[in-house]
Amino acid sequence: MTSTDYVICAFFHKDFERCKIVDMHLHKICREHLESRFVRIDAEKCPFFVTKLAIQMLPTIILFENGVAIDRIIGFEELGGQDDFPTMNLVRRLVKGGVLIPKNKTESGAIRMNLAGRNNNDSDSDE
Repeated sequence: MTSTDYVICAFFHKDFERCKIVDMHLHKICREHLESRFVRIDAEKCPFFVTKLAIQMLPTIILFENGVAIDRIIGFEELGGQDDFPTMNLVRRLVKGGVLIPKNKTESGAIRMNLAGRNNNDSDSDE
């Protein structure tokens, strides 16, 4: 993790459904954002890291900059609180966390997507 400027590290458990959901979203994001390294760590197989990083709930995503943990996303609360949250919620949270560079105004949160799929120019919205 120290050889890459930005690392997004997802701690997971193979039997937890919400970990699979996060994994699916991160898999989509990693194809578009080559500026960051995406890592998955099986919490069962790495108790040292779980203890050292004080992981208490899964899924947990820890954001690293130059090898230093700078932020974390725990569970789904910040992503909409539902299992079916849009991938863009996670993209925007990672942009806010400083580990992704937004590719457009939608990723930066300057344009909000509504359910009908039309763009709304609403710069103060974080949906």
